[in-house]
Amino acid sequence: MVDTDKIETTKETLTLAVDRSNCYPGELVTIYLRFIAPGAAGSMLQLEMPGVLKIEAYEVPSEKTASLPSVTAVDQELVVMIPLDAEFAAGKEYLAKLSARINTFYIDQYMTVQASILDANSEILASASVRLAVHGKGNYLNYLPELYEGDDFTSRLLMMFESFWKPISQQIDQVDSYFDPLLTPPAMVPWLASWLGLPLDDLLPIERVRMLIKNAMMLFQCRGTAAAIKKYLEIFTDGDVEITERRARNFILGGESTLGVEVALGKQNQPNSVLVMLRVPEYELDRTKYSAEMYSRKIVEVVRTQVPAHVFFEVNCEFLPKA
Repeated sequence: MVDTDKIETTKETLTLAVDRSNCYPGELVTIYLRFIAPGAAGSMLQLEMPGVLKIEAYEVPSEKTASLPSVTAVDQELVVMIPLDAEFAAGKEYLAKLSARINTFYIDQYMTVQASILDANSEILASASVRLAVHGKGNYLNYLPELYEGDDFTSRLLMMFESFWKPISQQIDQVDSYFDPLLTPPAMVPWLASWLGLPLDDLLPIERVRMLIKNAMMLFQCRGTAAAIKKYLEIFTDGDVEITERRARNFILGGESTLGVEVALGKQNQPNSVLVMLRVPEYELDRTKYSAEMYSRKIVEVVRTQVPAHVFFEVNCEFLPKA
């Protein structure tokens, strides 16, 4: 039985990837294994795959004959074993590559490839798996008359074109993800922000820009309010924000108020003002390479863009030590 706790704690020790997750019979699939040698005597890198995958080539990170993989057929599966002998330095990262041809019937099916690092007692030190989706016929056949359903030549021909267009088709199928600030590629984030009219700051890491875009509707709808300012600064600084509002005095117009030549507005008046208290983690200074004074001035500039023009504000930044 696989020790899942052990695998979870050592999941970075072994990673498994393929050059394509959707393929057709007859195609060549390349399997990549990145692993960190455990350094234990008798350890082994094991790869299990369905027997319909026929190995055609491999590259191992050692030129020693003792490290060449052995291939064994066990219960309709192929088991590839690579000895991690003394040539593999403990704690060093290596990359192995294996190419296999899909030799199966033209039916839709899934295939699982499992990789494991074993110690001398065959106990699993780390494990990873990947699944291949094998399509028995090209999807483009669905757009042709039923006459072509059993035409192997047409199916293979369409599979070729489908492979060429698959990256574009996948982008079209997932186009909604490009408009999700949490899923869109990093290169799309500035464009998405400009599309919403949200100004960006080079000071911000990409994760915080994503959060600002995600909250853009609330920030615009409530712009100038204590809630919007607090939310913006919490995302911008990754800290705690407390806002105190102080309303103006003696600047009230009503039924009993008089306004004339000898009446001065604002006499002994306290203007509308906001006190912003920030508790910012000290790692922000390390990340931005700013001094405390420079960072405080930066926050003052940010607050000035968020408060209404007639409001006086004061900013107080407190930098907390690392947790």
